[in-house]
Amino acid sequence: MTSSVPDWLRGLWKRISIETADGQIGSQTQVFYLQTSACFGDLRLPIDRPDLRQASFASLTSEEALALAQQQGFAGIAQFKQDQFKQGQCEWLRYIDYQPSQPDRDLGLLYWQDDILIEDGVDQVYREQWRKVDDGAGDYTALVWAEGAEDVTWQASLVIAGDYFIYSQNRPVALPAANALSDCLATATTLQDQQTYLGCEISFGRCQAGREPWEIQRSTLPWRESTALWSPSDLTVDLVQQRVLQTVPQADQRGACPVRVWEIREWGTGRAFQA
Repeated sequence: MTSSVPDWLRGLWKRISIETADGQIGSQTQVFYLQTSACFGDLRLPIDRPDLRQASFASLTSEEALALAQQQGFAGIAQFKQDQFKQGQCEWLRYIDYQPSQPDRDLGLLYWQDDILIEDGVDQVYREQWRKVDDGAGDYTALVWAEGAEDVTWQASLVIAGDYFIYSQNRPVALPAANALSDCLATATTLQDQQTYLGCEISFGRCQAGREPWEIQRSTLPWRESTALWSPSDLTVDLVQQRVLQTVPQADQRGACPVRVWEIREWGTGRAFQA
């Protein structure tokens, strides 16, 4: 496996359908997958998810919390092995996962049928069909915020292809071992535990072409949709030290605003960060 995926896999993809081991073909989940040269983000939202754009953690009913627990999403590093026929195996190593981690590898065989990309599961039986939305015109950026992480590998990541982004921010603590996030909610003894379990944000949006810069269009936190991921004025790009400094507009106990240090893993044109 290599740490860089081929050019044809980079960009923003939308899933057409999935066929599972029992032969069922489903298209009831809205799936966005964004791949840079090595890093990726993936967001999967049930199309029948309740409209919770005006909600908050505090207002969620148990039924609404359970509906949010059906979401999926992950981010991390892709490793690819290509053969002479422009197909190959790709393994997606998840460093952020909305659902509890599982022992099976996220490993798929990729090949083309006309202009549709087919992904066949290797360790699991499934077939997904994908269509590319945007190739990013060769403009790919990946940032990782990992400092101070103890129970998680990455605290957050941002991947960009052209004008599209997927932002992923992990929970402050690891999930308990479980088959699904809904199982974790069933064992939560406090409202705070429930909010922590649901608190993994994976958001998809546009850097500049939305209604405002960095507009979130779809998110595991529905109340984040139609809001800005961050303000461009909070960001300072330092290409010398390969980092982006983000001032978080929330003062600490001393009245100072904390600064997150994002490591630049890949850097494109930088247009997305221009105010």
